[in-house]
Amino acid sequence: MFRLFKSNFKTTNDCIILATPLIIFLSILGWYFDYAKNSVDNIPKLILAFITILIMIAGCCSAWFYMTKKTLSLANKVFVFDKDRIKAFQSLILSLPKGIGRFFLSFLGVISLTGLTYSIVFIFAAFIINKYVGTIDIEWLTSDNLLISTKELLEEISTLSNEELITINCWYLLVTAISTILSFFTIFWIPEIIYSEKNPYKALFNSIKKVFITFSKSFFLFIYINIIIAIVTILNTLLLVHPIAYFFVLLLYYYFLVYIVVLIFSYYEQTFIKKQ
Repeated sequence: MFRLFKSNFKTTNDCIILATPLIIFLSILGWYFDYAKNSVDNIPKLILAFITILIMIAGCCSAWFYMTKKTLSLANKVFVFDKDRIKAFQSLILSLPKGIGRFFLSFLGVISLTGLTYSIVFIFAAFIINKYVGTIDIEWLTSDNLLISTKELLEEISTLSNEELITINCWYLLVTAISTILSFFTIFWIPEIIYSEKNPYKALFNSIKKVFITFSKSFFLFIYINIIIAIVTILNTLLLVHPIAYFFVLLLYYYFLVYIVVLIFSYYEQTFIKKQ
């Protein structure tokens, strides 16, 4: 595993072209989210914005993850001439529309099932907290406040009592714990769709089985990924007030985001594809 972690830095450097469409996709989503936040003022507009974001995310994911698979195959390929390697990597742009065509419906299923699952998690956590800790007041979550800014959210939180803050913190910890467990058991869900099974529901079942088959290694991989995420998040928080430093941390964020995805795909290939 340590050899895979180390060698994956070189693989990520070879696949760094993946950062370009990722940055473009996330920028477009961010721009649309800002637009929706300022223009949504009723339920129909909220529904339309939600559907638009759902379609955008499904298209982005299907294109980018398929491109990841193609980029990895080229990174592991030996080229006699550098110009052939450059030409091959330039052709990766053509894999984006192919990925949308092949996996768009699959990722619609992934997003829909994920949204349903986390809705159940939130409701379950709220039920448990309301029963054993205290009541969570969510009346302010109207259509006008669903897309409020971080500053406004902090202002809302500052008006809460100590009992309400304890209740919300308990709810947050419970949701985080359940989400972490779900993230672990679905760690191979995306590569399972890209490599083996387009049906997102069958892919989910197969990916969970593969987690149990290689439980110790999968758990170690999951811990390693979360350590990286924690470090980048801490750096991002500490350097938020320094624009120049924050810019470099942002670049580091995109680099490690590509690194994590490439790592999971590489591990999946070595563990489940090459052994077949």
